[in-house]
Amino acid sequence: MRTVLKVLLVLGFVGVLAGCATTKPPNGEEDPDPGKPTMAKAMLAAVNEVRTAGTTCGGVAAPPVAPLTLNDLLAQAAQGHSDDMFAHRNMSHAGSDGSTPDMRIAATGYRASWWGENVAAGFDAVDDVMAAWLKSAGHCSNIMNSHFTELGVGEAGHYWTQVFGRPF
Repeated sequence: MRTVLKVLLVLGFVGVLAGCATTKPPNGEEDPDPGKPTMAKAMLAAVNEVRTAGTTCGGVAAPPVAPLTLNDLLAQAAQGHSDDMFAHRNMSHAGSDGSTPDMRIAATGYRASWWGENVAAGFDAVDDVMAAWLKSAGHCSNIMNSHFTELGVGEAGHYWTQVFGRPF
């Protein structure tokens, strides 16, 4: 597994990016999972279980933080990015059109004071991708970031995106 962490700080606006990739290729040519609402609820439950219990991120204690709620605009940004990664078979924080996470979030109409994005490829289930993200200090830090209050999730052909936000 390859891990990349990028942090962006601009005029008090903070965005955190973390990316993870595996070598397992996606299955088939079409997104095999029409069950997005069920997946999003399962991901939210997994994220909130860790947030409310606390954990260790990269050897640093991460105390319990408030649970997140699902946000439809963040889900649009997340699903759109997962669809794009799947269509182009490229796991990246950059969209095929050059878009960045903050651009994709803003394009939905969401006004973020804080935002973050986790991406991954090659995992079959919520539990699998969550386990990988929690083993990565950057991903885990996004999951445990107390500034975030909302979550959007997307998955397409084993390309996963979590978009975290806090509105103005």
